[in-house]
Amino acid sequence: MHHGIQRSETSETNCVFPAEAKSIVDLSTGKFPGSDLAEVSEPFRIVSPSVFSLRALLSDARFFAADDIEFDSIAESSATMSAGELAVYRIGEDNPSRVIADALARGASGILTEQLLPCPLPQCIVGDMEVSLAEIAAQQTGHPDRQLLTIGVIGSAGKTTTSLLISALLRSASIRTAYQTDLGESDGIVQSTSNSSIPNNRELVHWLAEAKDSQCKAAVIEISETEARHGHYDAIQFDILVICGTAAASDDFGPSGLQCSLERLADDGVVIASADEPSVTRELQTHNARTLTYGIQKNADVTAQIFDQADGVTTLLLTHQNSTTVMETSLCGHAMSANHAAAAVVGLLLAEPLERIAESLSQLRTIPGRGQRMADYGKSTVVIDAGGTPARAVAAMRPCRDMKAGGKLWCVLAIDATVDADTLSRYGTQLERFSDQAIITATEQSRSGFLAASHHVLDGVKKCASFRLVANRQRAIQWAITEAAPEDTILVITGERGRTAHEQRSDLARIVECIENARECEKQLEADSKPNLTIFGS
Repeated sequence: MHHGIQRSETSETNCVFPAEAKSIVDLSTGKFPGSDLAEVSEPFRIVSPSVFSLRALLSDARFFAADDIEFDSIAESSATMSAGELAVYRIGEDNPSRVIADALARGASGILTEQLLPCPLPQCIVGDMEVSLAEIAAQQTGHPDRQLLTIGVIGSAGKTTTSLLISALLRSASIRTAYQTDLGESDGIVQSTSNSSIPNNRELVHWLAEAKDSQCKAAVIEISETEARHGHYDAIQFDILVICGTAAASDDFGPSGLQCSLERLADDGVVIASADEPSVTRELQTHNARTLTYGIQKNADVTAQIFDQADGVTTLLLTHQNSTTVMETSLCGHAMSANHAAAAVVGLLLAEPLERIAESLSQLRTIPGRGQRMADYGKSTVVIDAGGTPARAVAAMRPCRDMKAGGKLWCVLAIDATVDADTLSRYGTQLERFSDQAIITATEQSRSGFLAASHHVLDGVKKCASFRLVANRQRAIQWAITEAAPEDTILVITGERGRTAHEQRSDLARIVECIENARECEKQLEADSKPNLTIFGS
């Protein structure tokens, strides 16, 4: 039976939400009913034998010089492998002669490869090495994703914020939750900022196994559009797929990341999508998946409307069917409101009352680099946002402009060295439209090409004289803080994409330190200055 986008006025018989406030997730196992899973209280155990059959693990693979390969484990490197281990040859990374020599000398049980090698050892030929290794790891570890409530978050913008909101909501419901986002990760116990990108394939499977071993009941994963298109999540399945913003278009003739992610949805899984995005609605109409909607403009299963927005605090009205509750959050703007609504749908699936959902979401007060607000009495307010695209920069500028309270909006844009000329010109167009004073600056990586890149930004500007170019980002921020009036707002857009969590957090820490030093210098100058005299009388 086909399920399209379901709105809040959907009849009770067709609605995903149960008539009685009963969760569709079994909280004793953290899974949907019908899932044949181990008890959550049981420790994680590898369910496979000590000797593995490669044909049983990879049924579609082709074998040469043998009908099957039995192995003890997979060697991390041919130079360190032991007898009975499976050697791996990666095209373009490994020297085939060295892999063959090591495999023969060290007694490897066989070679896993993408092409046939001139070697007498048994070989298993696969189409994609990393995907195959992930599938092997998933079966060896007993598919940990199926023993957790696995939530994937994909979309054009808001993935990190939505992932962290969902994680906070689950933890407030006493559900131990692991998460993987651009800003950091947690195994349910320890939070960390990795110096590598978000894991996928075999690394992601092992991370899920560690989360299960840490007694987690749920895992929230931020999905990369590119990695999804390349099949790097094919070894796991998602119980809930949350779509933030629009569905990013594919740049080739293959399926989009959203289409590939929908293929990884469990049979009893649920899709949570925006009712305000027609492209997402059209895409979901071709998939037979249970769908719930959220929105801020159109009618949806959960709506979030901005009631008031001032002084860095937004008052939202969260509505589901006949229930409405009020919540306050320091994550401001329409984009953030949509993220709250998406997270609220997850809470309703867990049969949490709407009032408790609002209370839990409001406890997440700030997210580094996502509208991060730094206010000081008698000084201009500084807001730090990662940006990344012109659309995300606009989403950051709108709430700042709405809350500037009669002052000016200053925008300090750090140019991304990897952005093309057309994107830079669109940055210029939006900066001129929304800001009162724009400053173009550069990071360490983009400083060498700053002059050419700044000219591309100015190509989208009508009044170029209103823009200021400062190559040093620290000096650009200091100048804005010095010149801005106390009622003004300064938005710092870091701009860069594709960085690890550690790199992002380190860069944000440097920006915060720069802002604090600039304010301290300004206070020192005011303290050392001579008092002004006011002349009155005749």
